[in-house]
Amino acid sequence: MALRILIAEDHAFTLEGMQHALAAHPGIELCAVARGGVAAIALARLHKPDVALLDFAMPDATGLEVFIEIARWSPETRCIIVTGNGTPAVLSRIVAAGVPGLFTKRCPVVAVVDGIRRVARGDKAVSSLAQELLAQAVAEDEAVLTARERQILQAIARGMTNAAMADALGISPKTVDSHRTSLMRKLEANSAPALVLAAIRRGLIAP
Repeated sequence: MALRILIAEDHAFTLEGMQHALAAHPGIELCAVARGGVAAIALARLHKPDVALLDFAMPDATGLEVFIEIARWSPETRCIIVTGNGTPAVLSRIVAAGVPGLFTKRCPVVAVVDGIRRVARGDKAVSSLAQELLAQAVAEDEAVLTARERQILQAIARGMTNAAMADALGISPKTVDSHRTSLMRKLEANSAPALVLAAIRRGLIAP
């Protein structure tokens, strides 16, 4: 059975190219086309495609916002975001949100088609260029954290209390709390579980 695909892309030229490219591959059926994020949400709810191929930057809703809404209205639909904005910060946001597929617009069509098939099987698919940029983001995060903050982060991940960390590291509980606050600010977390999750997603600690 052919995989049913929804494409959301607001640039007509890019959209036409994607449609033509996918049509050349057997086993893939284009069931809906949206020229914006809001339309993509409505069409995903209507058609329940196997995979939604979403542009990241659309005028009425980003691909990330569309992904979140599709997860509500058509949870069986798997999403891939294709972005022309390949900055580490943007890619990190997409991965952190749990999007199963991520490609830049510089990827060859054959790589995207392979990604569609992998995502449809329940796997994750991230292009090699996106992986390189994400690794760069991790390196930048590691450079931002001090050696002491990395120690505190590891201790928090192990479930240690502030008092236990202070005793183990030979510092005051107040200093531990200061490092914890700094970590939460840098990793944009508001609780210890959220901090650990953010660190895992950025590759700062092992899951």
